[in-house]
Amino acid sequence: MRNIITLLTLIIFITSCDQEVIRLKGKLQGAPELESYLVVKMKSMYGYNERILDTIDMSNGQFKFYNKTIKPPIKLTFETKDSCEFDIWVGEYGTKTITGEIHPKIEYKLMGSFFYDELKRMNNNLQQMYLDPVNDKVEEAQVLKEIKVPSEVSKLRLSKLKKDINMAYRLRKKSILKTARKNPNNPVAIALMCQEFQRLTSHQKKECYKYLSKSFGDTGLNWQMKN
Repeated sequence: MRNIITLLTLIIFITSCDQEVIRLKGKLQGAPELESYLVVKMKSMYGYNERILDTIDMSNGQFKFYNKTIKPPIKLTFETKDSCEFDIWVGEYGTKTITGEIHPKIEYKLMGSFFYDELKRMNNNLQQMYLDPVNDKVEEAQVLKEIKVPSEVSKLRLSKLKKDINMAYRLRKKSILKTARKNPNNPVAIALMCQEFQRLTSHQKKECYKYLSKSFGDTGLNWQMKN
């Protein structure tokens, strides 16, 4: 009986350890047909620091990445041989499949990730609700900014457009903060807050750090936000 219990305990321990691994596999269409490589980095949100996690082989666009030292959530940066970079948010352990296209720019999907799907869904909702309605105003403002000698009417119009655009971004930020405050232990909500970090006030940044330290102190995202 003791041997059976020991064996079951060992199986549970091995299974648990095996689950606490990030595995990414995928194929990038448009990648060089010959042998190439990807450098996998963990970059700080400020861009001052980075840690190279691995350099992985890529054959005909196919690659595999394995890591058991970094705890998600984390935003991984993949750099191709020709120094083209793309980011992938990883929110949970397990095996995920990446499908992507690198021409004319890198676009990808991460299959089998609830975190990725939910983060994408919430970002899309925020985009549609707050930013899409001011797209025309952003384009008009860009045109007015390029006028070398603007008239008073143009200046007033540009000022009005900037106020409307800034209001849209403030409302978007307010919605993100409301979500994070209601769900301070939810990694998707905190990832949204971290994405918005540069627009936060100093008080709001301290609030973000508090959530990270309390619930995500041992994650890659915590390192990225504090370095």
